[in-house]
Amino acid sequence: MGKGVLIFSKNANERLFLGGLLRSENYSVSETSYALEALKILQEEDIGVIVASKGFKGMNESEFKSLVGKMKPGISTIFIEPFSEKNKEFSIDAKEFLALVREYLKAEFTLPQEKKELKQFFSSLIDRLLQVFEVNDRYFFNNDHNVARLSHKIALKMGLNENLADAIEMAALLRDLGKVGIHNQILEYSMKLGPNELTPIKHHPVHTMQILKDVKFPWDLNLIISQHHEHYDGTGYPKGLRGEDISIGARIIAVADAFYAMVTDRPYRKALSKEKAIDEILKNAGNQFDPRVVDVFTSVIKEEPSEICCRKKILIFEKKQNVAALIKLGINIDGIDIVHVSRGVDAVEHIRIAPPDLIIADTEALSTADFTKFFSGIDRKFIHRFLLIIPEKGYAGNLPEGVSYITQPINMKELKSKIKNLLEVSMQIPSQKEYAGLKGSVTEFSLLDVIQILSIGHRTARIEITKGTEKGLLYLRYGEIVHASAGKLKGADAFYELTGWESGVFHIMHNQLTNDVNVTTDTAHLLLEAGIMMDKKMSMK
Repeated sequence: MGKGVLIFSKNANERLFLGGLLRSENYSVSETSYALEALKILQEEDIGVIVASKGFKGMNESEFKSLVGKMKPGISTIFIEPFSEKNKEFSIDAKEFLALVREYLKAEFTLPQEKKELKQFFSSLIDRLLQVFEVNDRYFFNNDHNVARLSHKIALKMGLNENLADAIEMAALLRDLGKVGIHNQILEYSMKLGPNELTPIKHHPVHTMQILKDVKFPWDLNLIISQHHEHYDGTGYPKGLRGEDISIGARIIAVADAFYAMVTDRPYRKALSKEKAIDEILKNAGNQFDPRVVDVFTSVIKEEPSEICCRKKILIFEKKQNVAALIKLGINIDGIDIVHVSRGVDAVEHIRIAPPDLIIADTEALSTADFTKFFSGIDRKFIHRFLLIIPEKGYAGNLPEGVSYITQPINMKELKSKIKNLLEVSMQIPSQKEYAGLKGSVTEFSLLDVIQILSIGHRTARIEITKGTEKGLLYLRYGEIVHASAGKLKGADAFYELTGWESGVFHIMHNQLTNDVNVTTDTAHLLLEAGIMMDKKMSMK
């Protein structure tokens, strides 16, 4: 938080006198007579207040304040009457001047207790408001909080004062309330939108402001919210503003919003990786995004390596979003993405393409026949990730072995406990330090033995096998083989090929995962078949 004072004056005696006064009070002081140098100091140093002589050439006071505000929003400027060469004195009393500087710094950088409490009140109220408004939206709630947190970090990293950073965070939370009047079919449309669908979407910033117009926030959120879809090159909406005509808060939110939109699954596409999303942001610096904001964004993301990778996903399968609503409204779901489906075929497809960390299924969503069919379509390796909502305890005898359950009516305390326990043993994406593994020779320790040990231990690992110029690859997730490849062979055929190699080396890298699942056969069956093949091969020698 800036506490330095910048003196901008053409008069050397003025700078000397003011600098002496401020240094006597232990302020950090920078001074210059050149406008360009003043702007450079403002960018590079920790400045809290600018003291400038009135009547400088080149621009008026309001233009100077506007320029300062665009460069470093939130900094106060004190204009004083010029030093009188004739009388060698100031028109302002030294004590009054120091008191004024202290007051500006205090107002700028010390948030009174009352304001802190007001911020806490609005934060909790906005949290609840979003939960209620967006309980049926599978993306909006989580991403608003992510965008808000990231925007706040970027704002502080850019040197903006805490009050402005808080305003940006609140604006990011509220920015999309205007979407409540837009049909879900449009928001989740999987094809290119036409003019009829785009019009209500482009008006949602204005609708948001209409919803909030009578709310007296302790921050000025209007410009930030209304401009968060404007583009740096003028191609955004609703007004097509360009460059620094767009508020700094809106420019920050635009980057954070775009990033989280790209790294989140949508009905019409899979999420991009964190790296690809960052690349897209960099490509659009100077076009869609403010280059200065992009620079800071990239440094913040690098300092926060867990920002994306630690998120978990819960898939909720039920006819109506009753359980989804209970979880969103009654459980802290920070760091968790929630996806709701109402059809068994959609649930199976989600599990097949991108297995969630936890699947919560209401048995009432399926008939008895459909229930059996549904679980027959689920690979056994995912059974331990299920939490079933059942009508009565007697029903539990019909459940697949190893499945957790909770009975109706749902006890929130029990639901929280079950979710917490199941997520603790769910898939974790490891850090680079966990990638280290073991190396060995296939002639000394067969690949079948290696897989059997990893399977018994329910280990997650990547196994690379090399035999001369040939290479193979296996992935195990919780002891189950999910991927095998050897040359052009894929799946079970590749697995049988690799287990038949009588020479070569293997390298086990623990806790590495893959999204390319090409083996769905039970691992115990694969091991048995491979063993039979090896026995036949040995008997033929």
